[in-house]
Amino acid sequence: MIDDRPRGRRGLTLIESVIATAMLAVAVTAIFSALAAGQAHARVAADDLAGSVAAETLMERIIHGSTSTDPLDWNGHHESPGSMTDDTGRPLPGMTSNVGRRVVVERAERRLGDGPAIEGRLVRVHAFDRMDRDLVVLQRWMPSTDGEGS
Repeated sequence: MIDDRPRGRRGLTLIESVIATAMLAVAVTAIFSALAAGQAHARVAADDLAGSVAAETLMERIIHGSTSTDPLDWNGHHESPGSMTDDTGRPLPGMTSNVGRRVVVERAERRLGDGPAIEGRLVRVHAFDRMDRDLVVLQRWMPSTDGEGS
């Protein structure tokens, strides 16, 4: 049997093996880093979405929940992450466990052009994460009904 390979080149050298292994390790690390970053972005997006829904839901309760309740009664309302409830008092399920809400209401006047000042309430609903960073801040101005302005 005759060996047709040139003399001195019978396989991979040790240095070539080490370089190939290092290149493979770099490629695998890059792939796993990209996957981890993608998961982190997905978590942030899910919290943002949950915060938006939670803030909109609470704003809806404040504005349309009860016609006899002054929005100022909601001022200072606070729900920690994981303790949010619906309008019947049941805990909200799912992704809302990472989101909390708080309400700030203050008296505010608005004008339509050069017209008279209209008394009302400025309602702000903050949805925040476990690090107390605002995810969403909704703001609505509501005119006062007769007798509520003062």
